[in-house]
Amino acid sequence: MSRTFTYKAKDRTGQPFSGTIAADNETAVAAFIRDKGFFITEIKERRQVNFLSVFLNSLRPVAGKDLAALCWQLSALLNAGISLIPTLNTLIVQAGHPRLKAALHNSRQKVQEGSALSSALAGHPSVFPPLMVNMVEAGETGGVLGEVLRRLAGHYEKEHKMNEKVKSALTYPYIVLGMAAMAVAFILSFVLPVFSQLFHQMKVELPMPTRMLLAAGGFVLDHWPILLTLPALAALGLVYAYQQPRYRRLLDALLLQLPVFGLLTKKVAIARFSRTFGTLLRGGVPIINALEAVKKTTGNMVVRDLLHHAQISLRQGRGLATSLGEDNIFTPLVVQMVAVGEETGELDNMLDKIADFYESEVDHMVSRLNSLLEPAMIGVLGVIIGAIVLAVALPLFDIVAGVDRI
Repeated sequence: MSRTFTYKAKDRTGQPFSGTIAADNETAVAAFIRDKGFFITEIKERRQVNFLSVFLNSLRPVAGKDLAALCWQLSALLNAGISLIPTLNTLIVQAGHPRLKAALHNSRQKVQEGSALSSALAGHPSVFPPLMVNMVEAGETGGVLGEVLRRLAGHYEKEHKMNEKVKSALTYPYIVLGMAAMAVAFILSFVLPVFSQLFHQMKVELPMPTRMLLAAGGFVLDHWPILLTLPALAALGLVYAYQQPRYRRLLDALLLQLPVFGLLTKKVAIARFSRTFGTLLRGGVPIINALEAVKKTTGNMVVRDLLHHAQISLRQGRGLATSLGEDNIFTPLVVQMVAVGEETGELDNMLDKIADFYESEVDHMVSRLNSLLEPAMIGVLGVIIGAIVLAVALPLFDIVAGVDRI
């Protein structure tokens, strides 16, 4: 009976990669990997299938880490001299993401029918982004597909790491605010009613903070369905608005104007643009086509509009740096370095340097945000809980003082 194994190996250049394979035993897995000319570092059997995990995995989009692993494996197999169809067969077996597996299966059929790999991948835009399709096409044209895929894997790895750092910085405040909201809701719903009944029975004159807190608690208890529904409706409204180009452009423009997160968004956009554009140019993609691919992969409509304008300017014979400098998204440093790259004919190298610089800037900014947000959010949570405790404690002090006088 076939079992599922995960493995880690290295190709002839020492580049590590991993994958999943179905086989009868570890010996068969080792033989398969050695036959490909790779060096095994680890083989493990995947013994238990978590159906919930499989279901949730099928719902998530194909991420940068999935594409990075795919490109590494594809590059390693092709550089080892294995032809495309057997390579795709291996990748289909190894693919852990259901949508990626299905897209690879369909792409293999297209290749068997005579299509180029880039054309086959282009039929699945939700799985394989324009960057990957354009790079694969350039690699096919130049006969250096393995090398292009290796560069592409490095690109997706760097992009994934940057995205994870940004997500961690943005997620922490929401977690703390959510915990604060749950704590306040618990106190208002279960703790306050007990004290309210006690104060009423003892006919204590309540100070203003306590009266305000009890009124807030009563409002929450009376209107909790509305209070739960409104945030959900607001979130759905934002999701809907973000799917409409007109509203999304407005929301993206507002995001860029935010005091701290707007600057972070700009730096992420510059790093992503520079890394993607430089990767495409180094892969041999023409500059107009490269801009088109970058335009489709950017996550901000304002940046997309600027790149579209840059395309038009390039067709009219103007320089790229001039077009990028017409908006405040790209800093003077970026514009100047792009101009130098155009003048020296080393635009791809300059773009890589810009990407390295701004990825480092994003890393430092995320670290600073985390170090500042953690104590700030804990302080906010402490103030909220402290205010509630004080509002409850004030009448208790009056009760104790009254008992002492008796």
